[in-house]
Amino acid sequence: MKAAVLDEFGSVDVMQVRDIPMPAIGAGQVLVEVYATNINPIDWKMREGTMAMRYGDDFPMILGWDCSGVVAEVGEGVTDFKVGDEVFARSDVSTGRCYAEFAELNTRTVVPKPSKLSHEEAASIPLVGLTAINGLRSCANLQPDQRVLVIGASGGVGTLAVQIAKNMGAHVTGVCSEKNMDLVASLGADAVIDYNKKDALQTGEPYDIVYDTVGVRTYEEARQALKTDGTYLTLVPVPNIDFFIPGQTEWEPGKGYFVAWTPTAADLQILADWINEGQLRPVIDSVFSLDEIKKAHLKSQTEHAVGKIVVKVRD
Repeated sequence: MKAAVLDEFGSVDVMQVRDIPMPAIGAGQVLVEVYATNINPIDWKMREGTMAMRYGDDFPMILGWDCSGVVAEVGEGVTDFKVGDEVFARSDVSTGRCYAEFAELNTRTVVPKPSKLSHEEAASIPLVGLTAINGLRSCANLQPDQRVLVIGASGGVGTLAVQIAKNMGAHVTGVCSEKNMDLVASLGADAVIDYNKKDALQTGEPYDIVYDTVGVRTYEEARQALKTDGTYLTLVPVPNIDFFIPGQTEWEPGKGYFVAWTPTAADLQILADWINEGQLRPVIDSVFSLDEIKKAHLKSQTEHAVGKIVVKVRD
């Protein structure tokens, strides 16, 4: 099969698309014929080696956390899926391994693909959608009618965080550039702020949650815009905040958290249900082929994508 493979850490040039052996699956796994995957910032951070302490340096390495495709084989003990099922997933196998024509997946992070989405659209959802829902629900204990500020509202996590916060009953203010304000409003934001014209942290109306999806503001800056018991969330570790580890960390009001979580099929199914009900939609910035994986990484590294950058693996 064809896959984008790393033999060392470095620039996009270390990533080569070549033929490698098909993966073998074990009990509780499915082999998925991948139709699409996508680029997450963690992918190019891993490629550069900055995540080696967590994910290791076992080469050859295949990245890619998200995929949408068709079940090609089921392992021993698998009863929820059969060959031919369309699925989407956030891989929890090794380094992801979805930049390939086939991927082995643990069924605990796989659910049926929403029928109204293409494989490209479905592949754009899992990691960012799970990041958004776990941040708002678990790390911040979002309640109906609370006020939420989403910084980076036109980005991969931000576009879904706006919609998910609205689905959970919040009043949502999105922060983005002027050219993306109409998009963010169309996703359901009650108010949209152009960060070039106004400081979203100095509106005079305190928020219950500030979700900085791009890591551009400090916790100290965010505190001035939060209620006394408000919560600050970020996807970039900054001083004076805690890592939120599901099952280990209990939410406490008035604190700041780095959003960390464990993917589950149950949470992914919540996202799929919202999609099927018309309450959640993907935003696609651009689509590249697997052979264009280097261009896709470079586009992601500009950190100016609107929504998600998708990699189409096959038709």
